[in-house]
Amino acid sequence: MKRLLLCALALCLCIAPSLAETMAEGEPLTGALYYPQGSDATNAGYVLSYRYPQFIGDEPATADINAYFAALAADTAAAGIAAAEDVGELPPQGSPSFYTALEYRVTLADDDYVSVLLTSSQFLGNSETVRWSAEVFARNGMYAGQGITLTQAMGLEQAEGEHAEQTSFAAALVYELVWRIITQEQAMLTRAYFPDVSEQALRDAFDPEHDFYLDADGNFVFFIQSGALATELEGILTYPFALAELLSAAR
Repeated sequence: MKRLLLCALALCLCIAPSLAETMAEGEPLTGALYYPQGSDATNAGYVLSYRYPQFIGDEPATADINAYFAALAADTAAAGIAAAEDVGELPPQGSPSFYTALEYRVTLADDDYVSVLLTSSQFLGNSETVRWSAEVFARNGMYAGQGITLTQAMGLEQAEGEHAEQTSFAAALVYELVWRIITQEQAMLTRAYFPDVSEQALRDAFDPEHDFYLDADGNFVFFIQSGALATELEGILTYPFALAELLSAAR
């Protein structure tokens, strides 16, 4: 039954016409908080800045997506002072300010999905560190306006019902494919993975159900934070797959 489901999904993918239209962005939600209180951009020891997307459209799904990011902006602003106080000792006067910059990039916005890559760049005196997270929203169907998981984006809820283990069927598939790439890249010395990197370390490093975004071609791009499996010089590791590629591997 699972194999029949996957074959049907792959067939639909191959014959479905491309009717996607880009979803227009509106004015983003922005803000900046300066610490110590009373300082400004010219003399702050720490700056927390944020920028979150808003989209143009009258559909309920668009309103829900905009509301999600509006709430995220409000939470960021409310938590800003606490975040600054957690920084500890600030740089001496005349030194570069510490900062956390929260930005975004819309990686896909078509008739079916809105995918947003969120980046956090932080400088606390040594070097800048960058971390990624992502939100993928459905624009139609039963999940319209909601953030969706990998299982939902792949349409594998029925297959998931047959999977009794803690790791979802979709996630187990991605772990297998990514681990295969890692072993190949280790053998070819194309990436500086840690010598003791293991399949368990991979499972501990990221959650395929959430650590992905959709690119402009609709590919699933999985990401692993810098320094988790390889040296910091490698940056954030990415592993892109087309949906047809994922479904083919599941047969």
